[in-house]
Amino acid sequence: MNVQTIAPVVQKPSDRAWWKDSTVYQIYPASFCDHAANGHGTLKGILSKITYLHTLGVDIVWLSPIYESPQADMGYDISNYQDLHKPYGTLEDWDEILKAAHAKGMKLVMDLVVNHSSDQHPWFKESRSSKANPKRNWYIWHDGKLNEKGERVPPNNWKACFGDVSAWEWDEATQQYYLHLFLKEQPDLNWENPELRHAVYDMMHWWLKKGIDGFRMDVINFISKVPGFPDAPVQNDRLYQDFGAMSINGPRVHEWLQEMNREVLSKFDCFAVGETPGPDAVDVFSPYSNPTNKELQMVFHFHHQSVDRIGGQLGSRQYDPKWKLSGFKEVFNTFQVEMEKQGGWNSNYLENHDQPRTISRFCSDHPEDRAKSAKLISMFQSSLGGTLFMYQGQEIGLCNVPRDWPEEEYIDVESIANLQSEREYRRRKTGEQNPDMSDMLKSLRQTARDNGRTPMQWDSSEYAGFSKAKPWMRVHDDYADGWNVAAQMKDPNSPWSFWQKMLKLRKDFPALVYGKFIPLDEKNEDTYAYIRDDSTISQILLIVLNFARGDGRGATSTFVVPKEVDVSNAKLIISNGQAKQGSAIDGEIQLSPWEGRIYVL
Repeated sequence: MNVQTIAPVVQKPSDRAWWKDSTVYQIYPASFCDHAANGHGTLKGILSKITYLHTLGVDIVWLSPIYESPQADMGYDISNYQDLHKPYGTLEDWDEILKAAHAKGMKLVMDLVVNHSSDQHPWFKESRSSKANPKRNWYIWHDGKLNEKGERVPPNNWKACFGDVSAWEWDEATQQYYLHLFLKEQPDLNWENPELRHAVYDMMHWWLKKGIDGFRMDVINFISKVPGFPDAPVQNDRLYQDFGAMSINGPRVHEWLQEMNREVLSKFDCFAVGETPGPDAVDVFSPYSNPTNKELQMVFHFHHQSVDRIGGQLGSRQYDPKWKLSGFKEVFNTFQVEMEKQGGWNSNYLENHDQPRTISRFCSDHPEDRAKSAKLISMFQSSLGGTLFMYQGQEIGLCNVPRDWPEEEYIDVESIANLQSEREYRRRKTGEQNPDMSDMLKSLRQTARDNGRTPMQWDSSEYAGFSKAKPWMRVHDDYADGWNVAAQMKDPNSPWSFWQKMLKLRKDFPALVYGKFIPLDEKNEDTYAYIRDDSTISQILLIVLNFARGDGRGATSTFVVPKEVDVSNAKLIISNGQAKQGSAIDGEIQLSPWEGRIYVL
């Protein structure tokens, strides 16, 4: 094969690592499994599914926050880092999960949320009690400023992530503002303070000594703010603007993560992935995972999450139905190729608790297309380089909430805040008390966080077997139509069975994890094709995936293999279509709607 090498060769087998070829499964605790009649997920519910996860092929279980919390933002507002949210269970329950996972050879990873805490955390209660309190500087306080009318206003124009409000909240008792990049109930921690940083490190040590296998770090690239808190660039006519580079990938973030590595991570053989939003190029994100920097092992970038958003804007929840496959491919191709070139390691994820379901976004969730679409997504994600992350329900092809669900079913704080802010903005603009919001609701059905948070569908019994009581959030209406675990585990042709095969295939063909990623026909708007080439074991695979949307239900496509790719010994190893396993490539590859194929060359 004479395809030009455009990504670095793995130099030797020792470059392998357990955390690179593992499959990580994210559990959103509130929606995963209730062992009784609580209406929300529990730790005992999670414990009951450890064998299930092992059977699927999972290596690492990642728990979204289960810490003590007032639940202003589903546990991402933590009031005690060393105890658990009582409705979920106890530390003893957690110990049982850890033992069960380790007994199956799996590892357990916890969320680490240290850009901010809850306003009910003892640290913040002390901090806001008095300007003279020793913990005052553990958070970010500011006097604010006076406007041209002499009125007190926030220190700058930064907008909080949820809604259209200031990122600063006035504290009447101490007569200062505090910073909260998210909800006002989530005050930002002051990482400039070494006492605060070491308190965080002590807490990390506590968990690691309990036997935890690592951390997923929430918005970890937000921790360093630009000194002086300058205004963010004005991008629209709103009062508050996205803070952007004022707090993303800030000036001291690498310094502090290197310190965290020295003080904590380097002392354990642990897993460390950081969530790192931001629109910057690969070279801004690669340093986080470059081993020479001694920071993290990988990060979650968000570029592919904005491909189908209006303006391609990061964080936008406005759906763009005109998104192009070439733009989708450009993001993945760039990160697959450039991250390796720059010495970093990719996290390979499509879904999580903050994103809608991939089938509804990039394929077709029509009942006749959905299973095939789910398998196509499985082939795509399982053939990308980097550590693979699955999100609960992905293995059974869960899709976005039904189109006819009314506004009141959208209960996520971001959805509520965005609807409220946009309704108020439109009232001011139009003078109408009830402005048309139909476009917003249509976008939410495609983009809202609610889509990924519906309760897990275990069987066809009431409430999908998630709970014996009415769940905290409405169960998707389709659970009795075969879109549940019990039905799919019995069906060898189901999305679940296909995912199980793909996870095993990824183990059997290491080139899918470690091989050079070589994109083919990058401008093709119908087919996504690429090579995975691991010269250390002489293994080359060709992946061809039909993402042609047609009228939304998919379309046939034809892929012409470039002449420089030698397919004389090609053998099909898996497909979600009618092509027979073991078949060769003879001329053009004709693909039915949503069909994918993987060949070994």
